[in-house]
Amino acid sequence: MNYDIKILNNYEGKGRIELNRMAFLLSHVKSIAQKALLLQLYGYSMVSLPTKFQKYLNIFLMPTQHDGDNTLLTLDADNFSNLPVQLDAFRDKTDLNTLTPMALVIKTFTAALNDNEDKNLLDEPIIDELIKFKKFFNNDTESILLSNRQSIPEIQFSVKEIDKIEALYKTIPIPQKTVINGTIDEMKFSRKQLILITTDKQRVVILPQSDDLLIEVKDFFGKEITLTGMAHFKPGGQLSYVKLESFTEPGISDKFFSHKPNKMSVQQQIALQIRDGKKRNPLDDIIGKWPGNETDEEFEQMLKSLN
Repeated sequence: MNYDIKILNNYEGKGRIELNRMAFLLSHVKSIAQKALLLQLYGYSMVSLPTKFQKYLNIFLMPTQHDGDNTLLTLDADNFSNLPVQLDAFRDKTDLNTLTPMALVIKTFTAALNDNEDKNLLDEPIIDELIKFKKFFNNDTESILLSNRQSIPEIQFSVKEIDKIEALYKTIPIPQKTVINGTIDEMKFSRKQLILITTDKQRVVILPQSDDLLIEVKDFFGKEITLTGMAHFKPGGQLSYVKLESFTEPGISDKFFSHKPNKMSVQQQIALQIRDGKKRNPLDDIIGKWPGNETDEEFEQMLKSLN
């Protein structure tokens, strides 16, 4: 599928771009695509890219053209339909196979620049990569337009928009100490990553702070565990990952820590639940229906299920 990178008001002239500047542009486009893919697959964009995935991130440069006073780069990229991973194993990832590396780049910039877009498409390393684009521009009038010829909305940005992304970066909540309880469901030594599943079925990305700690925790694979570390967040307050510092066998009271930490406001949590197809107020399920024939024990269990 073809994509256009149009450099508007290019000070270098029609159809021209200096080689170092082109290398900078294409390198950062590729880096954003890679980080966006890793975030979608593994929940964090700074894990190692499996070697077998590298060819699926190929983006090919077509001959440089000019459009009036603008420089036009045409790129070609295939979608992820043949990506060797079971996409339906990931929540909300089944549409990933219809996207391409360049589509991920466009979606990433859109998420960063549009207040109404899902900030779950971003994490701190990706935002840092977007901000680096500021070095590409030679003045305030130049801008870049990314499009794939109307199949998905195009996105345009300049120094002004990169400044907005920098402001977004500053809204990321500071890391906080956290204790979390759950079961280790995945353990990937190549990515130095664990996946913890809480009792309410939430996936939490765990990054051990050392290789030794990763080896020490391996005996808890498939078992319940209580972890202590620093919770790092995404824009909007959703959890990005937990940097693991220590772990223990769980005690009876550790069930209190079996929820995924976040720094989201009530309004943000409601918006997230609505987007995920949940009801705005789950109490609607019992209002007008109780008291009924339930025992006290059954009603208590009903209330627990609303959490």
